[in-house]
Amino acid sequence: MWKLYTILKDYTIDDALNIEKQDSQYKSLEKLYANLRNKELFLSLVLANCIVCYQLSSTWEKYWEEFASYFSSVIPAKAGIYKIDIIKLMIDFLPNSKWNKRFVDTKINRLWKLEIFLSKFEKEIDFYSNNLIILRNELATTMWQKKDAKTIVFAIKMILYWLSIINNWKSTLCPFEIEIPIDSRLTQIFEKYKENYTDIKLFYSDLSKKIQIPEIHLDAIIWVNFEELMR
Repeated sequence: MWKLYTILKDYTIDDALNIEKQDSQYKSLEKLYANLRNKELFLSLVLANCIVCYQLSSTWEKYWEEFASYFSSVIPAKAGIYKIDIIKLMIDFLPNSKWNKRFVDTKINRLWKLEIFLSKFEKEIDFYSNNLIILRNELATTMWQKKDAKTIVFAIKMILYWLSIINNWKSTLCPFEIEIPIDSRLTQIFEKYKENYTDIKLFYSDLSKKIQIPEIHLDAIIWVNFEELMR
C-alpha cells in the first residue's frame, strides 16, 4: 500500500471531484437532467437504474449513455408522471436496451422490490441526501444485499453525481465509512501493490485514510491512472 500511496499522495479531494465531473457517466446524467429538470424524478430513475446495472453487454459508460438518451426522449412526452410509474418505465426499457439484456426477469424483480423505497425516498429526499450512510443502509436492506455490495455502493456514487448536478456542480463529499465498489480493475491494483495486505477492503480503507480522500472519490483517481499504475 505504501508504494501506491507514494504515487498518489499529491492528489487532493478537489482533484478527485474534478475527475469525476469528466466521467462519461456524470455527463450522461447531466444530459438526462437537462431534459427532465425534475430532481425527484431524476433521482428515482438514477436509483432504479443503479440496482439493475450489472452483467451488462457493454461498458458501464455506454450503457449509461443509452439510458440517458432513452429517458431524455421518453419522459418529456409523459408530463405529470408519478413516482410509481418509474418502475414500469424501467421495465419497459430493459427488454429494449441494447446493452442490458442479461437476466432481465431477475432485474425486473429487483425493480419491483425497490418500488416502496422510492416512494419513501420521495417524501424524505433532503434527509437522505444529507445522510448517505442511512440511505446506503436502508437501500441495502430493501434490496436484501450487503452494505458493501457493488450495486449498492455504486448507487451512492451516482447519487453523489446527482447531488452535484442539481446543485450546479457543487460537489457533496462521500463519508469515509462508505467503501469503494470493488471491481476487476481495483482487484488488479490490489494484487500489484498489496505488499503485506491480505484484505482488499482494508487495503483501500487504509489508503483512503492515509491520502485523506474518501474511498468513493479515491476510485476516480485510480480510474484515470489505472494504465500507468499497472505498468
